[in-house]
Amino acid sequence: MEVKKGYKQTEIGIIPEDWEIKTLDDLFCVSGGYPIPREKLSDNGYCYLHYGDIHKSERTFIDVTKDFFRIPKLKIPISKINFKSLLNDGDIVFVDASEDEEGASKHIVIRNSKNIIFISGLHTIVLKSKDQTLVNKYKQFCFKSQDIKNQFYYFATGTKVFGISKSNIKKIQIPLPAFCEQTAIANVLSDIDALIESLEKLITKKRNIKQGAMQQLLTGKKRLPGFGGDGIKKQIDDIGYTYSGLSGKSKYDFLNGKYPYIPFLNILNHTIIDKNIFDYVQININEKQNKVLKGDLLFNGSSETPEEVGMCSVLLDFIPNLYLNSFCFGFRLNNLNQSNALFFSYYFRSNEGRKLLFSMAQGSTRYNLSKKSFLKVKLSLPSFEEQTAIAEVLSEMDSEIEALEKKLDKYKKVKQGMMQELLTGKKRLT
Repeated sequence: MEVKKGYKQTEIGIIPEDWEIKTLDDLFCVSGGYPIPREKLSDNGYCYLHYGDIHKSERTFIDVTKDFFRIPKLKIPISKINFKSLLNDGDIVFVDASEDEEGASKHIVIRNSKNIIFISGLHTIVLKSKDQTLVNKYKQFCFKSQDIKNQFYYFATGTKVFGISKSNIKKIQIPLPAFCEQTAIANVLSDIDALIESLEKLITKKRNIKQGAMQQLLTGKKRLPGFGGDGIKKQIDDIGYTYSGLSGKSKYDFLNGKYPYIPFLNILNHTIIDKNIFDYVQININEKQNKVLKGDLLFNGSSETPEEVGMCSVLLDFIPNLYLNSFCFGFRLNNLNQSNALFFSYYFRSNEGRKLLFSMAQGSTRYNLSKKSFLKVKLSLPSFEEQTAIAEVLSEMDSEIEALEKKLDKYKKVKQGMMQELLTGKKRLT
């Protein structure tokens, strides 16, 4: 590969001429944590960093002061803890075990300006800076480039669980710009992080507002302008009927199928069926299988947890020759001009609807929802006009949330691109 003027070829790729290459052994003292299983942690004692909490974190840092009450605690005499396992401001903690290669480089930077006792724990590797070569803020990002991740993949060992040893982590090489450039890069990426975090908070707020609106509108506690009166009590089988999903299919029917069917997770995760998420099955000529029609409500009839049984979604598009997963069942309204399908999908996903379906879940290791029991359920329903108005209000809220989520995804992709450019020196800040 041609090396442009102002750049140089190194073992880990092309970097600017004025950047250095350092191993983690050059920069850090490397040690391990104090191993304690999760079940021995509680809300009392000293702050404790379990490797599972690093894997779960979406941030690249933990602020001990701000996050104090969320951090698990270990009740133990501090004299039993090696000082190398105590985490100070600027320390970096890597996991030494992961279920996939992607998690092999998972780490977190410690913010601990008040020197609160914080113990690094099970399956962790602690890196303490030998000097001031690395800016603390830059540590949150400098291991995120693909070149660095590839080195972690290379040194990770194992089949089902990938692990990296302290001796191997010392061999990792990172490119280092000057102190001032580290600061500039860290500031730019931190600004994007702040933007992403503010958008995530806004999405959470909008979701909470929607959940509150669902609870108020779908139970009649709050009425939209122009509507009043009591609801009409109806049994489910008065407004529609159920049908089963695919039956009698073998694994070979799913290998080269050409007819779309709605999978379990599409129903579980969406109020409205996502027409971009279908699986495929082979349906033979004259084979009797129930097709899904526009306006049908779809339920997952079986799950490993009772909380997930009977999650409801609605198909709002016309899709010919569409079928339904065998672990699910459909509900077809008798008259779409008298019952609003989207209203019912929102209702069965509301707190009120979930409690209702949860109460009907049967089983011990796997939970099932009986179609017969479902049809006997009685509901107090508003008029068709009010159902439609409520569905429109909630749908508008969903559209706003979806737009924000797309914006968030775009910002995250921009950040990933900028990290790859800035952390390798392909793009320089002036």
